[in-house]
Amino acid sequence: MAQQSVYFQQVKSSGRMFAFLGLMLGVTAGALTGVAVKGLIDEPVVSGGGALAFYLAFGISSLMTMFVMLNYLTMSLRVSGEEFDIRLGMKSAVIAVADIEGVRVAEPLSRMTRTASQARPDRQSISKLWSVLGVKTGIEIVIKQGVSASETWFVASTDAETLHEKLSAVISSPKVDSEQVEPSAEG
Repeated sequence: MAQQSVYFQQVKSSGRMFAFLGLMLGVTAGALTGVAVKGLIDEPVVSGGGALAFYLAFGISSLMTMFVMLNYLTMSLRVSGEEFDIRLGMKSAVIAVADIEGVRVAEPLSRMTRTASQARPDRQSISKLWSVLGVKTGIEIVIKQGVSASETWFVASTDAETLHEKLSAVISSPKVDSEQVEPSAEG
């Protein structure tokens, strides 16, 4: 039995992005906690409807920052002989290698530039962006959707050339049906 090759890549935002969001979370959570403790010990800084608005705004800000940190800063990619697996926060996708029509290294653009360029008629439309904050490089995959339709996905990668190489090798490798493999002769 031939051993199946697997390629794994962890795509992470830069340390600066983690530091910025961590600082933002610390400031909003600290302000929220400081005002709450001050209100318990001494005269409240805010009261009535203002207090409700303050706690609600800072609470939602802290939750949104936490959501971004958990869902848009790291992504894992796995290429095996059968499938290409993408996991980004709460989202994931598994693409059968047989459904991939083509793969190419995408030009390095920011997420905003890549999205804005979709409005131009001379550009190929990208239906899904699997991107990590701060990572501009990646690959574009053309995936079969039915008999004659296909769609293009962008997948961010810190090493787009290697990912392209591994995925292209898996796509172009001949498929071996497990029922066609002959058992070894004993003798």
